[in-house]
Amino acid sequence: MSRADVSPGGMADAATPTTLRAWQFAGYGSGGMVLAAYYLVSASFLFYATTILHVSPDVAGVVIGLSTLWDALTDLPLGWMSDHTRSQRLGRRHPFLIAGGIAVAVLTVVLWSIPRGLPPGLTIVWLVAALFALKTAISAFVVPHTAMGSDLVESYDGRTTAQAYRATFQVVGMALALIGSSAWFFRPTPAFPQGQLNPAAYAPMGWACAVLILIVTTITVSSTWQFIPRMRIARGAPRVGWRAVRDVLGDHNLRALVFLILATEIGAQLTFALGFHINTFTYGLSGPEIAVLMIGLLVSAVVSQPIWARIARRYDKRPALYMAVALAVVGIAGAPFTHVAWHWFPLAPSAHVVLTLLPFQILAGLGNGAFWSLPYAMVTDCARANENRSGVNLAGAYTGLYIFAYKLGSSLSVALSGFLLGFIGFRDKALVQAPATRYDLAIYPAILLLVLLPVMLLALHSYRLKRADFVVRDAAAAP
Repeated sequence: MSRADVSPGGMADAATPTTLRAWQFAGYGSGGMVLAAYYLVSASFLFYATTILHVSPDVAGVVIGLSTLWDALTDLPLGWMSDHTRSQRLGRRHPFLIAGGIAVAVLTVVLWSIPRGLPPGLTIVWLVAALFALKTAISAFVVPHTAMGSDLVESYDGRTTAQAYRATFQVVGMALALIGSSAWFFRPTPAFPQGQLNPAAYAPMGWACAVLILIVTTITVSSTWQFIPRMRIARGAPRVGWRAVRDVLGDHNLRALVFLILATEIGAQLTFALGFHINTFTYGLSGPEIAVLMIGLLVSAVVSQPIWARIARRYDKRPALYMAVALAVVGIAGAPFTHVAWHWFPLAPSAHVVLTLLPFQILAGLGNGAFWSLPYAMVTDCARANENRSGVNLAGAYTGLYIFAYKLGSSLSVALSGFLLGFIGFRDKALVQAPATRYDLAIYPAILLLVLLPVMLLALHSYRLKRADFVVRDAAAAP
């Protein structure tokens, strides 16, 4: 297992462990499931606000848009704050994990338990306050937690392993939020054949998510507690001013990763943002059939984590990410071209369409799985390289900037999806769309991904860090 030691700005004692065992990697990674609260919001908030609470769609859209912007803008400051927290008892990261995890659990209950029948103004105020606070709390946990993967391990491959564990649990949390909520809490009842229309389903869903978050927060904090000494800032260490952010913004390798994730999210996420539209109107699939494709995507993303870690260990991280881009592009763009543009596979019956789409979903899941872990490991490599030069640990700020770019790309993709629906003549009240609309719905996102592919490859090519840049320090950390 990877050897780890103390960063230049930290301190340790003889009782501090120097290695992580598999259960400790898993304990750290389990914190990724806190994002289940985020995915619940992504999947159900708009429906909950408009259909259950009867908030105007225009108002609900503005609320979710502004909250997304706020969410992205808080990542870098929260990462910076965690880098410079000077608690001798809890270190840099654990104060954020404890406070953030508890806040996420409480605010999840608050958001999904808004009483019906309140005055409209009060409903909106409650909704806005709960949503903004929840997204702030999620960032307060996620950014320091992701950065902590670099604090726990010293070696180049160890950082990949830590992020692979985190990504695995993050995808599990995503699956529980997206699939579990529909399968359990939105089950049909005699009064509500479509369970998502049942107002009584949302509060229990919020409570269940809150319990899950408290459990994984406890596991994450307790399994990494003994490593706090290496995450302390030494007493008397000089404070680093905000001007050091220029080092983060000016890091060539980090900029490459930022442009990579921006292009990737805008291109790939457009297909996912319009997934229900494409599967419903272009491919003619039912809810359970769409669920089969979603399971194929998520399971392959989870299974891919140890595979990508091994490939990165053998060939290095950037070559592994090249492979991942190829798989993701073939999976995401291959499905609409082979089914809609080239007519290699018929679009009926729907059961056969699921079988022919599933291999492309698996390829897309395998490719996207790498983006759940490898770029995060590469970001912490950038932070470690900067730390080796300057002696200052800025892993939180590095991670915060990368997550900001990730969320910005996702937000632009969602905005673009709405524009595209209007551009292709999508009729929101029609149960059947025109043939040209069904065609454009599937093909345009694939074309955009192919247009952005050279940008993705150029950004990845601009990333220069490799194993050899860390081999001397890794050798020094070895027994």
